[in-house]
Amino acid sequence: MALNLTEFENREAASQAAAAMMARALEADIATSGAASLMVSGGSTPERVFRLLSARDMEWAKVTVGLVDERWVAPDDPDSNERLVRTVLLQGRAAAARFIPMKTSQACPRDAEADRIAAYAPYCKAPSFVLLGMGTDGHTASWFSGSPGLAQTAAPDAAHCLAGVEASGAAVPQRMTLTGAGVLTAQRALLLVFGEEKRSMLISAPHADPMACPVRFAIDGLGERLSVYWAP
Repeated sequence: MALNLTEFENREAASQAAAAMMARALEADIATSGAASLMVSGGSTPERVFRLLSARDMEWAKVTVGLVDERWVAPDDPDSNERLVRTVLLQGRAAAARFIPMKTSQACPRDAEADRIAAYAPYCKAPSFVLLGMGTDGHTASWFSGSPGLAQTAAPDAAHCLAGVEASGAAVPQRMTLTGAGVLTAQRALLLVFGEEKRSMLISAPHADPMACPVRFAIDGLGERLSVYWAP
């Protein structure tokens, strides 16, 4: 599968384009169905995108925001994706959006699966937009090479839209993640990647073994619905 890759001169230009793409997708779904759903990744890469998107004048009260994945840490922990979304994206106009957390009070993510599946399933049948990132190791979401059950988790026909996983090699191994059934059903998706090191992984990803480079599951599964933006 060839990448639908757009390269930008700098991260600001890529972030501006990403925010505009996401807004168009949400506005289109609101216009046609009266509501929209947005699943987002964490980390430092999308922070500027979130700030730009939150300032968009749109019907935010009709948007439901969820996470692509989450580390099993407290919501106020610096590593929490929920913390990033609440403090950066759900501000200003976007404060009117509904947010669905992944982290619960349960001791481990697997104990919270049933509850979070019920919360996420209505919005994962065909999310308006999914924003993905990629690590230097080729992971996306919390689909990590070497993790138990990776192929089943990333499969488009996964049993449920999310799952608790043990992410081998990650600094915080216990995580909740959307599965292939939650990501690969997206109407539109964007893989946003910054840095020269990640570009090398990105270029090789369409030809890599997906078990060694899990982002390929997303590339193959989303096909033409996936755009890829890269900046140095």
